[in-house]
Amino acid sequence: MVLVGAGWAQPRLADLKGAGGSFTQADGLVTVAALCALALVVGIAAVAPRLTPLLPGVAGLSLLGASAVAVVRPALAERVPGFVPGTEGALLLAQLGVFLPVAVVLVIPLLVPSRWVSDDPAGVTEEEYFDGLYDEDYEEDPAPAPRGRRRHAA
Repeated sequence: MVLVGAGWAQPRLADLKGAGGSFTQADGLVTVAALCALALVVGIAAVAPRLTPLLPGVAGLSLLGASAVAVVRPALAERVPGFVPGTEGALLLAQLGVFLPVAVVLVIPLLVPSRWVSDDPAGVTEEEYFDGLYDEDYEEDPAPAPRGRRRHAA
């Protein structure tokens, strides 16, 4: 999402600058609003304590990988299909290393030990875990009736 969003915004910002426009025009406001929404999503993914650290970690590692491929093997990166909006802008930004700081911010939650620990200090014992798996009625209930027929209480 970061690659496509930033790649979509890059040519629009370049056209806006080349035409002498400003961000107060409709095109500029839409582009800035899309970039702000993208930044909000990245920020929430990076710092939300209830989310697993794998969510931002995988996204950050993907950005690192895309940036590395764009720098080390640009011919391979250019084989990405062009029908995805923002591909050209994303390749340009990846080759410039723009995504590296964002990728580092997203990978850092993988390295914070407190993100891997449960918030429940007592934890759940083995007996509590297995008691919660089945209802008490499950063991006392007779076998289910065949499909299409109802059981009648006696």
